[in-house]
Amino acid sequence: MPTVAYPALTDYLERTPASDWPVVTLVCGEEMLCKKAYDAVLGRLVPESEQALGVELFDGGTDPFANVLDSLNTYALLAASKVVVLQDARLFYSDKARQGLREKTAQAAKAGDLKKAARPFLNLLALCGLTFDDLKTQTARRKVVDAPDGEPVAWLDALVDHCRENGLSIPEREDDAERLRTAMQKGFPEGHRLVITTDFVDRRKALFKAIDETGLVVDCTVPKGETRADRMAQDQVMQAAMADALNEAGKRLAADARKRLMQWTGFDLRTLAGNLEKLITFAGDRQTITEADVTAVLKRTRKDPIFEFTSAIADRDLSASLFFMQSLLAEGMHPLQLLAAAANQIRRLLVARDFIARDQGRNWRSQMNFAQFKGAAFKAVQDDDAAYAALTESWDALIHPPDAGKKRKHPAASDLVLAKNPKSPFPVFQTLSKAERFSLADLQRAMIDLSDIDRRMKSTGQNPRLLLESFLLRLCR
Repeated sequence: MPTVAYPALTDYLERTPASDWPVVTLVCGEEMLCKKAYDAVLGRLVPESEQALGVELFDGGTDPFANVLDSLNTYALLAASKVVVLQDARLFYSDKARQGLREKTAQAAKAGDLKKAARPFLNLLALCGLTFDDLKTQTARRKVVDAPDGEPVAWLDALVDHCRENGLSIPEREDDAERLRTAMQKGFPEGHRLVITTDFVDRRKALFKAIDETGLVVDCTVPKGETRADRMAQDQVMQAAMADALNEAGKRLAADARKRLMQWTGFDLRTLAGNLEKLITFAGDRQTITEADVTAVLKRTRKDPIFEFTSAIADRDLSASLFFMQSLLAEGMHPLQLLAAAANQIRRLLVARDFIARDQGRNWRSQMNFAQFKGAAFKAVQDDDAAYAALTESWDALIHPPDAGKKRKHPAASDLVLAKNPKSPFPVFQTLSKAERFSLADLQRAMIDLSDIDRRMKSTGQNPRLLLESFLLRLCR
């Protein structure tokens, strides 16, 4: 059966009776969306009045998988049909899930919710093949925690103690996925169904392909990247979540309040739901929630991506640059990481400004819109990149001539190009537009400043925060 995306689930539910529902349903992706999708699926399969007898729940992190299979093959005593639910399954995990598990663990642990952090933490240890005692070594800690130099973070020991004190064990590394796939091929008793929920899936796994082919996959994933398309998808999901909560409460959110709420929350549906609940309660009998309500009730919890910082630099926006610098440092980002990000942005702007200067208005014009840029101007950028690549290759051939009788290796592609992806002209258009705000001398001086700051950060006792602030002041003013 085809995968059903979360927005299309309502339509699927309306046209699919419980009698025709697939034997195995996998609900995967964003936690809050998975919860809504799971409730909707379960409500279709078993009436609420019968769920106490017709539904059996298992925890994917603590219950032996053999118990799940035993339940699927055991007839219900007082119900005609039976639904077995495996929540928070780890059947589809692979090495690709490690970073996501690290982030979920750290987010919950930093918030002081060790109970919530324990689940992804234990799954991560199982995926890495580690024990609690292994975490005493720096090498093992680096696999579990994103921390500078592999040193213990403040919450790691507390989380390990919490797991031990509550008798929480690391799941066994058995191939339960293959056992389920074999059981699916044999079939389950008539009227018995399995519903699985999970956060991460590796779509290459044989079990996922089997469910996608013969069962139903409800895809609740939302892209987590920082591209324009990813952020539009995130905004769409957040807008839908806000609309549901507001309609249920009979409230509306003023445009400026909506913008402030999304800016302060970021893409975190659980926090967004909690914030909306607070605002609805605070508004009382008033129908409209205002920006003043948002600023009075909420605190900014959004974690700023490095992209926001570098974008503010390119916009020459001093206030935003300082704000995102402070925010990222408060979140634990190392000053040298911010310095490297700033250097990469300035280098790219320098390449763009150099192209503008050499082009002399033949292809690029200051007031050009994107529709005009996509044609000859973008082709000129690509031709310029190709010419630069050929030049650097000829230099490399002079410096590193090939040995007699051997072919010369092609050098690695340079990052000093504007059109890295020939199918994506919009980022190039944005870079050229922002480069117009600087002169070549500005950007050259900025690169010299960054090199000097790098030296001072590594060899003196000067405050890195003040060094970054002074650079931003000079650049943006």
